[in-house]
Amino acid sequence: MAKTPAPGRPARGIAPRRDRAGARSAHSARGEQARARIKEAATRVLERVGYRQMRVSDVTGEAGVATGLFYHYFPDLKALTIEVLGDFMTRFEALEEIERGVAKGDWYARSHAHNRLVVRSYARNPGIMRCMVQLGDEAPEFGELWRTSYHRRLELLVRSLPHLFPAARLSSARARMITIMLAGIGEHLLSEYYIVRTPELTALALGEEEMSEWITVMFYRALFLENPPLERLQFAAQVADLRRPPAVSALAARP
Repeated sequence: MAKTPAPGRPARGIAPRRDRAGARSAHSARGEQARARIKEAATRVLERVGYRQMRVSDVTGEAGVATGLFYHYFPDLKALTIEVLGDFMTRFEALEEIERGVAKGDWYARSHAHNRLVVRSYARNPGIMRCMVQLGDEAPEFGELWRTSYHRRLELLVRSLPHLFPAARLSSARARMITIMLAGIGEHLLSEYYIVRTPELTALALGEEEMSEWITVMFYRALFLENPPLERLQFAAQVADLRRPPAVSALAARP
């Protein structure tokens, strides 16, 4: 008959419960670190070569891990990419963080805060932003995630428009249509400037703040049919002269 271990001492070969829990915790922590390292490596590879050219060996080589470890955590590259881009996408929905310090009712500052984040993402991670489009085309599940996130971000303006312009008596559907049109301001420009690198645009050598300001100004003009206060503009003061002279307006009004 096996001896009963003395009180407070485990039988030989059996780790105390507290030690076993600690071992599992350490193992879990190491696993999370390895998983995070693979995701960070994938982010860098996606930035350089994009989703369509990325291979498992690119990711494991970048992370410095074996191929087997990759498949231990991710079934394939698509699942990994969806998770990486999903993490990246959440930054656009962090409203409290984005609008920190923005005064209530200050639509110029609110718009500028959101545009600054989007511009920064395109300027610093053009490859990732390109991948958003690539994967949205090839993986319907990610495309649906992206569209859902996009429309959640627009919801604030959708709900606000009827209150901003009560005389217009906007229905929810009409407010959504107008919001989607307004949200497209600057979208193609960002792609052409940061991803395609169109020479006629990059020759302007726009900094992030200048790009953010111009997009915000044009959004504000489209929404309120007026310029934002000029004293708030550092780069886009030319907007004050972007209007038709009275003589031209009079001629245009003739039948």
